[in-house]
Amino acid sequence: MFSTEAILDAAREVVVTRGARGATVEAIARAAGVPVGSIYHRFDSLAELLARTWLRAARRSQERALAVPVAPEEPLAAAEAIALAMYDHCLADPQDTLLLDALGRSELLEMELGRLRGELETVNERVEALMAGLARALFGRADKRGRDLVLLALVDMPHGFAHRQLVSGNRTPARRGRLAAAVRAVLASEATAAQPHARSSAATQKRRSIRTRP
Repeated sequence: MFSTEAILDAAREVVVTRGARGATVEAIARAAGVPVGSIYHRFDSLAELLARTWLRAARRSQERALAVPVAPEEPLAAAEAIALAMYDHCLADPQDTLLLDALGRSELLEMELGRLRGELETVNERVEALMAGLARALFGRADKRGRDLVLLALVDMPHGFAHRQLVSGNRTPARRGRLAAAVRAVLASEATAAQPHARSSAATQKRRSIRTRP
């Protein structure tokens, strides 16, 4: 008896090896070793199957980031720990990582997804809130620049440091330490630049508070 997880694994394998365009129901059924009819018994459409496969991978990745304790008074250390957790996840679950490389959420949102559309549209909300909180703690603001910089350091950089190893199959342990140093350098530089603005804003707020006292 085959499981839904086995079908999702097969869909992931097909997307990783053949690309999203090569992911047909027939190809996935062959990879899973099940009849085509069994696929449609579990999923309403190919779009739903691909979306479920992507959501599984995305949520696994997000859980690794969200599981890292974040101390508001030490945002740089928290950011480094999250980046390393994301890097470790990439190496521990290479097929999920390569799937997210090969299939983007924007591609899925162009498909007919029915009730799954809402899940895809909101799946990043908790991670986005985490990134905004870290940007605010690091830079004194959570504007687009700040959030994008945190996303670069905590998601894009770990993924990039891991990607070559996933493709080649050769592990380079030293890259983990280099990633930690790179994350600190990128975020600390912006945090230092933001300090004068943060002090100025705090001073302005204090003056306003004094003026409004009875």
